[in-house]
Amino acid sequence: MALVMAGCTAVPTPQTPPPAPAPRPAPTPAPLPTASQSWEDRALNPGAWRYDADSRSATFVQAGSPSPLLTLRCAGGALHLTAPLDGPVALRTSAGTDQIRFDGGAATVPSRDLRLDRIAFSRGRFALESGSGALTLPVQSEIGRVIEDCRG
Repeated sequence: MALVMAGCTAVPTPQTPPPAPAPRPAPTPAPLPTASQSWEDRALNPGAWRYDADSRSATFVQAGSPSPLLTLRCAGGALHLTAPLDGPVALRTSAGTDQIRFDGGAATVPSRDLRLDRIAFSRGRFALESGSGALTLPVQSEIGRVIEDCRG
C-alpha cells in the first residue's frame, strides 16, 4: 500500500505567470490655479469695520493692530479718508473705477460725492490701489452709516 501511495504523488505542472497588468496611464495633473490680479478675486484684507457715533467715523482695523488700515471720518460736510496710501489712488467698486487723490495718506471727498455711494453699494467689496499698496476691504453697514451721518 505504501507503494501505491507513493505512486500517487502529484506531478508538478509548470505554472504560467499571471499576465502582466496593463500599464496605467499617467494621471493628468490638476490644472494650476490661474494667477489673478483682479481686485474682485483677491482675498479681503483681514479685519473688521468699527463705527463710532461720537467721532462720526468708521474704521477698518486688523486684528491685533493698533492702527486702522482705513478711516472714514465726517468733518465739515466732507469725508476725510486716512490710509497708508499716497498719490493717485484707483477706487475699484462693482460700479467701475474712479480716482481719489491721497496726499500724505489722507484724502477729502465731499459728502454728496457719488464715489461714496459706489463704495457703500459695491457688491461685497471695494479696493483702493496705488503704487504704494492696495487695500481690498469688505463693504459693511458702518460705511453707509458714516456717509449718511455726514450728509445729515
